[in-house]
Amino acid sequence: MGGAVLNGIYRSGVLLAALSMFIINARIVHAQQSDTAADSSRTEGSGPSDTASSERQTVGTVTSIGRGSIVVHTDQGRFFVYALEPSFIRIPTIEPGTRVRVTTDTSDTAPAPTALSIETLPPQQGLAQRRAQAPPDVQRLQSQVEREARRFRIGLDAGVALDPELVSINAFTTFTPFLQRGILVRPNVELAFGEVTTLIALNVEGLYMLPGFRRSIRWAPYVGAGPNFTFSHRSVNEEDFIGDVNAPAVDDDRFDFSQWDWNNGVNFIVGARNPGGTFFEMKGTAWGVASIRLLGGFEF
Repeated sequence: MGGAVLNGIYRSGVLLAALSMFIINARIVHAQQSDTAADSSRTEGSGPSDTASSERQTVGTVTSIGRGSIVVHTDQGRFFVYALEPSFIRIPTIEPGTRVRVTTDTSDTAPAPTALSIETLPPQQGLAQRRAQAPPDVQRLQSQVEREARRFRIGLDAGVALDPELVSINAFTTFTPFLQRGILVRPNVELAFGEVTTLIALNVEGLYMLPGFRRSIRWAPYVGAGPNFTFSHRSVNEEDFIGDVNAPAVDDDRFDFSQWDWNNGVNFIVGARNPGGTFFEMKGTAWGVASIRLLGGFEF
């Protein structure tokens, strides 16, 4: 009798253990299937906000690629523009028509998010590679990203200077000496005219685009600083204002270089620019001739 009871307990224990293992195994399989489905949606679902993970992936066919951008046409028929950092452009070699997987940061909500990695994929079996043309708005966005990616750019700006009051015209070039695209060097030549003062200045300025704003807002702020080297000429003798009849006559020729003074200063800049190349800035000069300039310009 006791043996039968022990035997029944033993069988019940084995059955319970087997049932427990079945339940645990079913949960593991379900979790694995959920992870697989999530990975699939992260990879094939190509919208910028398809997942809440730290990274998202887009699979599609490259329709065009430039120095600083790539356009991908997804299997769902959508087009996405991705920015390529200068340090990334050389890896890998991609041509239009290549099927790729692009990884970006989920927190990058810019119209053209930066590609963290690009992996080439084999063509889909039984399907021809699609080479659809991107719509006009996608082409415009790619053009803006390409403009930002140019290593050398030129531009013009103009405005007014205060104390003394001048009309200022500047020609400049910008280039990126480092892999970090947000740091620019902008040498420029300034010619300014006023009722009394004329100046010619050479400025060598460094600009820093504030992080997180370069492509995510309409007007991206920046700051800068750099040395200022100025030749200035005053066409009126200061002694004339105090009634000194014995003051020597002053040559009114603005470009008589024998009458020019040499001044050095430091420029401090605060401004904002849009992706199209238009910008507005305020430039203050310490120890120079003109203390404040209000400028607007365009970069080609």
